[in-house]
Amino acid sequence: MKKKMLRLAIIIVLAGCFLNYSEVKAVTISPPFFDYSLNPGDTVSDVIKVYNETTLPITVYPIAVNFTSGDDEAGIPNFYSAAQYNSSGLSRWISFPKDPITLKPGERSNLLFSIYVPLDGDPGGHYGGIIFSSTPPEERAGTVGVGEQLAAIMLLRVSGDIIEQGRIEEFGFYGGKRIFTHLPVNFFVRFKNEGTIHVRPVGNAFITNMIGGQSASIKVNTQLGSVLPNSIRRYYFDWKKGDDIERESEFKKELRNFGLGRYRATVVLNYGKEGQTVTAERTFWVFPWILMILGFVGFVFLAFLLKMYNRSVVNRYIKKNTLKE
Repeated sequence: MKKKMLRLAIIIVLAGCFLNYSEVKAVTISPPFFDYSLNPGDTVSDVIKVYNETTLPITVYPIAVNFTSGDDEAGIPNFYSAAQYNSSGLSRWISFPKDPITLKPGERSNLLFSIYVPLDGDPGGHYGGIIFSSTPPEERAGTVGVGEQLAAIMLLRVSGDIIEQGRIEEFGFYGGKRIFTHLPVNFFVRFKNEGTIHVRPVGNAFITNMIGGQSASIKVNTQLGSVLPNSIRRYYFDWKKGDDIERESEFKKELRNFGLGRYRATVVLNYGKEGQTVTAERTFWVFPWILMILGFVGFVFLAFLLKMYNRSVVNRYIKKNTLKE
């Protein structure tokens, strides 16, 4: 998973005035994500690779920022200026050359940075990163404005008196309904982090049918998305058997993604260094009404044919015996 992430470029919406859209698409960074566990007094050094994929020279300015979780529960960071103090901020511990980076067409540059945790650094989670802007820091008046931005996200765990505690805030169905005519059934689970360190809840949702047999096991949080302290993150997952194509008829949808009866969904999530576990359950129904109607009509037709056949056999028997007499 981490190898895939190392080759991705994250485009993040911030609160300020940064690179325009065309410029953002022209620059990529690798890796876009860092996660460290350090002790007070430790230092770690690493490199961010910046690429210019255009045919024109580009200049970008590395800027340290902090972030918290956004209000949309989607895991998109809510960045704020390094000048705004917060005990969970990381930017004050990040050091790197502040010189602008000018890249020729097709050129790559490495930005070396270090993170130093002071001896009195607070235990728990600290969150920040380095963004790359086409606007010099002095022209931004210390704000983190609105625009599309490349950012290298950094999560830091400082050892000490750390609390890892979370719970499932809600487990339900996307759209709210509990009765379906066919799969997929779209679930969501909202995990609340009540501790002092980010966690990555991962696990499975187990689907059982009316007689207790397991119909499916679905992985939850396959992207390993983190939940920051004092925040909630929403994860989506689906139970389906085949691709549901909108233009298909309802009959084909029910046939391709067949389900019937009452089901129970049990989500089991594990998180934290100690492997804490939380669970939640929901029930739902699947009634493929078109298939059920067709099945009923077919059953009635078959019963009619059997009745007619039996009547024909009886009539032949009676006729045969009558002739003998």
